[in-house]
Amino acid sequence: MSAQPVASNIAALREAAARAAWIQWGAIFSFAVDRRNAQAIVDPEALLLGSLALTGHEARLRRVARLWARYGARLVSVQRAKNMGRRFPPSVTEQLGEFARVAIVDGGDIRWRSVAGDARPTEPGSRREPQGNPVLEGGPALMLRLRLGFGVGIKADVVSHLVGLAGGGATVQHIAQATQYYGRAVRRGIEELVASGFIEARPTAPASYRVDLGRWAELLAIDADDPPAWRPWASLYAFVAALDAWVSRPTPESPFVLASEARDLATEHAAALESAGVRVSALSKHRGEGYLEPFGTALKDLAKFFQLAV
Repeated sequence: MSAQPVASNIAALREAAARAAWIQWGAIFSFAVDRRNAQAIVDPEALLLGSLALTGHEARLRRVARLWARYGARLVSVQRAKNMGRRFPPSVTEQLGEFARVAIVDGGDIRWRSVAGDARPTEPGSRREPQGNPVLEGGPALMLRLRLGFGVGIKADVVSHLVGLAGGGATVQHIAQATQYYGRAVRRGIEELVASGFIEARPTAPASYRVDLGRWAELLAIDADDPPAWRPWASLYAFVAALDAWVSRPTPESPFVLASEARDLATEHAAALESAGVRVSALSKHRGEGYLEPFGTALKDLAKFFQLAV
């Protein structure tokens, strides 16, 4: 397999990711409208960073991200965005700084100063730009709804994650990895949620935690038999961003070198691939340039995940 099929598979994956991002925006923001409705829980920080990573290929994602900075930045966790941002290429971090400046100037949210840094604030947006408002209803908007009610922070996100597991249990480590908060802070938040009766501790080793899905479903007006699912969007969008940065560089003349670089990327983002059901272990059986074919298959499988899991 040559470099061209690899580039084509990455382009198809990128398109699937951009499409998924737009569908997710439509579930939480009135400006973004799509005929297909999102079903899974929308992760605001993952969606924001993923959209920023894809703006070079989908202009409307840049526009909706800027509008979200004006009208919805208060519902985004600054710390979580910074934590997740470390997993993305530097170009995404730079765009996050631009988002922060718009959030400060147009959105009046001074929490974003630490992200905007010393850069000069942008001019206030034009009044001719379309307006939009967060859509705080239904299962996909669960994280935003809980943040609006309980505040932007770990506890609301922990509950969102556990609801998205359909009543299944998760350890502190698992929850910390999923929510991208520091482990100690997650443990403290979980202990307080247990003490308050919002979540339950399970007698497992190591200890795990779950929600009473029936009670939360009634409160949140979601279907207890088919709750919105939690997806590892941050890891998946970070992998797409890494692929995009990789394919933008000069292509190695040697297929062997190309395969080696592809293997390194797959290894670095193995957890993301596995979370989407892509069999990373099978890829390790192929040597040299023969790795490019299963790598392309993995990219196709991940594109299908983006199409179906949203």
